Amino acid sequence: MWGKASDISLGGCFVEMTIPLKPDAKFEISLWLGESKIMLQGEVASAAPGYGIGVRFVNVTRQDQESLGKFINQITHALI
Repeated sequence: MWGKASDISLGGCFVEMTIPLKPDAKFEISLWLGESKIMLQGEVASAAPGYGIGVRFVNVTRQDQESLGKFINQITHALI
């Protein structure tokens, strides 16, 4: 299932999709961070039919958290 991720943080993100998953559903999510891809475990924190889902990242490894943090810093500084 494909979706567009936005509002990415260390704790989660929003994924735009017309038919959202059910609240508390657990799944694996792949995110492209620039040229690299990470795979994380996620669960639906909130759902808005027609818009998408709020995703909470769970069981994030230290390496994935560092990669995510670096990416967030890069895009934050690019906006300033």
